[in-house]
Amino acid sequence: MDTTMLTRWFALVLAIHCTGWMDSSAATRVDIVDNGYVNLVFAISDAVPQDQSGIIISNIKKMIIEASPVLYVATGDRAYFKSVRILIPNSWKDVQGATASSWETFEKADVIVDTPNVKHKNTPYTQQTRGCGEPGEKIHLTPEYVATLDKEKNVQMYGKPGKVFVHEWAHYRYGVFNEYGTPDEDKYPLFYQGHNKLMPNLCTDIPPVFTLYDESKNSPNCKTDSVTNLYDKNCRYRLDKNFKPRSSLMANHSLDSVSHFCNETTHNKMAKTAHNTMCGGESVTSVMMRNPDFAKNKTKQVDLDKMPTNFTIVRSKGSKRFVLVVDVSASMRINNRIDKVGEAMRSWIKNDLPSGSKLGIVSFSWYPHILSELKVVNDLKSRQEMMKVLPTELFSATCIGCGLDLAVKMLSETKDEEKGGTIVLVTDGKNSPGYLDIAAVQKDVVKAGVRVISVGFGKEADNNIENLADLTDGKSYFIHDDDSSEALEQAFLGACTQQWNVQNSELKFKLFEEKVEANKVTNVEGSFNVDPMVGHNLKLTVFNLEKQTNLESMHLVDPQGNVFSSFEWQGTTAASVTVNLAKMGKWNLKVKFSRAQSALPLVTVTTQVQPTVKVPITTICKVPQGAYIEDANKQKIRIHADVRKGTSPVLGAKVKAFLVKPNAESEILDLMDDGANADTMANDGVYSKFYTGATVKGRYTVKCQVVSNDDTLISQGFFGSASLQLHGTDKVFDGSDERIPLHNFTRIASGGSFQVGTPVSSYDAYPPGNVRDLSVTLVNDTVTNVTVELKWTAPGDELDTGTVSHYELKYSEIADDVMNSNFDDESPVRKRRSVIKEDDLVAGSLEPIEAGSLQTATFRLTEVRPGRPYYVTLRAVDKADNAGPVSNLGVFFVSDKSSLLIRDDFNVKFEGSSGFETRDIVNVNQSGFHVTSLLLAGIGLILIACLCVTLLMAIIKHARAPPVYVGVPTNKNHDFP
Repeated sequence: MDTTMLTRWFALVLAIHCTGWMDSSAATRVDIVDNGYVNLVFAISDAVPQDQSGIIISNIKKMIIEASPVLYVATGDRAYFKSVRILIPNSWKDVQGATASSWETFEKADVIVDTPNVKHKNTPYTQQTRGCGEPGEKIHLTPEYVATLDKEKNVQMYGKPGKVFVHEWAHYRYGVFNEYGTPDEDKYPLFYQGHNKLMPNLCTDIPPVFTLYDESKNSPNCKTDSVTNLYDKNCRYRLDKNFKPRSSLMANHSLDSVSHFCNETTHNKMAKTAHNTMCGGESVTSVMMRNPDFAKNKTKQVDLDKMPTNFTIVRSKGSKRFVLVVDVSASMRINNRIDKVGEAMRSWIKNDLPSGSKLGIVSFSWYPHILSELKVVNDLKSRQEMMKVLPTELFSATCIGCGLDLAVKMLSETKDEEKGGTIVLVTDGKNSPGYLDIAAVQKDVVKAGVRVISVGFGKEADNNIENLADLTDGKSYFIHDDDSSEALEQAFLGACTQQWNVQNSELKFKLFEEKVEANKVTNVEGSFNVDPMVGHNLKLTVFNLEKQTNLESMHLVDPQGNVFSSFEWQGTTAASVTVNLAKMGKWNLKVKFSRAQSALPLVTVTTQVQPTVKVPITTICKVPQGAYIEDANKQKIRIHADVRKGTSPVLGAKVKAFLVKPNAESEILDLMDDGANADTMANDGVYSKFYTGATVKGRYTVKCQVVSNDDTLISQGFFGSASLQLHGTDKVFDGSDERIPLHNFTRIASGGSFQVGTPVSSYDAYPPGNVRDLSVTLVNDTVTNVTVELKWTAPGDELDTGTVSHYELKYSEIADDVMNSNFDDESPVRKRRSVIKEDDLVAGSLEPIEAGSLQTATFRLTEVRPGRPYYVTLRAVDKADNAGPVSNLGVFFVSDKSSLLIRDDFNVKFEGSSGFETRDIVNVNQSGFHVTSLLLAGIGLILIACLCVTLLMAIIKHARAPPVYVGVPTNKNHDFP
């Protein structure tokens, strides 16, 4: 690995964290202590004007004060909000009680108060990109919502503030999902068909009482769609004022009577809600009780009046405070590591450290040593003074804890008003026995509000550095001594796409990357797109040259054919061609080498945002599970790429993840935004994939590449949890989704590194993935049999990778017969369940296909009876006979007229109810219909008429007083499915 390349990599790692880094798996520092949540952070955007400061801060406090008892009751006396920190913008002056921030940042806050998404308007929401029981990204409130928190219109539209916040907190902290349908939504619709009637798609503990109205005409009469037999898109409902359920806060939190989440007794696991789909029919309470917060906190009586929430107002001073903690043990002599690190740090201090930053330097071997106290770096002289004290001598033993402990004291025990800061830890070895280690000091590091950025060299770097980075909201980087510079470039671009605390002028993007094969004279030719948002300081660079004479020429050609070929050397091993302001369009490049070399050169193109661009397209590449995977057999490793322009998701791009394993093998994953398998929500701009190839112990590096195409768009559509008030008359948001075409663009972003402690035992370590989109479509029916078509997205043999061995399909009149653990129950209680076999197949195929593909199969089912719904599920089985989870419910309905009535996305709560949208289908082309059917129909009508006359005479003769049926409601709106 060459010195100049490492210099640039290390410099950017530090520069990234000078500008404000936004991403790690540890999304929060919230903890629960004696049943009380502490360190909950609200952060207010710079976009919020100071004249709103008083009302915003006051109403944040009011919301939490109201939410605390709501949460306490809803969690069975297990949790409340004990302390909250409110981070205000630096632009707000003279805010009473504000103290200096030590670790809080806008990008790491649990709740942000920021400008609204175009389609969200002022609706509170939580973005969730992971699975059931996993935390969300953050809660988003708008300034207008907070400023008008308890106004009557706000309460009518969204519900009371305390319950709104608990609703969103459950999404964010516990990983549960909505238990209601929404307007203009086919997947989770506003109504479903209950027992003999259409019902609001809600989870409640008592039957809902409601009235209907047509929103378009302000009329009480809703129209039914002639094709679907459902209410049309204009139909809404109002819950009756006398309807007073106790649950659920995830369904109808806006009602005063609602104070609990659905539990196993009250949960409607058949309803087609997001929660049922994501959590396999489990109740919200069951999912919540698995959360670590409640595993260690039991029911406890707390007098909230005597233990009110403590609020602290903090502001960031805006200064950057860093301490370099550098390993100077003898092993740093290997492969000349200490010289490479020294050159990297000198380059960073000289060229990239922002003026006004405070920098301290600590070295450690068997003992820590302060090379420089925290000093302001603001001119050439102060930079040169810092460069002079960088370490060069090496000593025996390694005491990582010693270096960290001293750095924490430097950042904490100062006269500065502001505390905390960032430690950049550079080490290549394990802690020596008997010396202070990471575990001994990590509590002090966390308590001090310090963020740790770990840089590990070689395979022997201490295994605990990634965990420390996770605990402190930091990030980890890793590099082999013989690395081809790919990992270095990932670090170079590690957080260049972050936009919260970084000025646009500081953002950097990679548009092109290609490695050159070793020991061959391989010239590099390629093309890339400069979109309207970038092009400032466009730079073509070749890294890792063994000799300057190995490079013959470099060319950049703009869309008009103009050639830029004047390059300059950056040290002795890298050269670059720079265009100050690049034209938009397709560019070409060519790099010619004069001879082959053993080192692997890397060719890249980087650029910065145009000065006039306010909101660029960015990409965040990450591993949500964190930088340390203790056991890959038990933890599913996801790779995420979040692609967006501001708060608007970018859809339709081609996104790939590139991973390098500890043994230097490479793997490429196609990330998807389709709502299937690893991806939680379709079309939210978060592209996901499970990584199943963690078969080697050690450190992995990851980066993501985003390439647009003609179908790539910016979506203005709605995503997130949405605390909607469904029974009001005001329209909260427009259900339409305006999508704006984009110019061609490319983004390459680093995901840093992660370490696997215990690798997967084999490529059959994981079961097949989950099917969440099983649907049923009518094909044909006769008096004696029914033929239905099933559609689903194929899961993988290993989660969402590969092709499964086979499928198992079952259906029953009773939904429980084919759900979850009952799928395998062969006891007599499941006697009404039938198995769909290969012999039932009449079209399509049951032969599994590659994961992510749409699969269809049509079956003839003979064991069905008219006048009732049937529930169908499937699951996949892999080649090692590992069975995946049971799918969502598909449903078909056979009418009493022997016509097949179908609806795949509605379910009912109680056995025996029809519960589905129905549609009559008459097949006039059936054999024998014309003569025989007419004759039989005529005879049948005569017999029916005779029977009716006989019954009428009997009734007249034996008339009695009408019976009274206790408990039957006279208002049919009281019927509950």
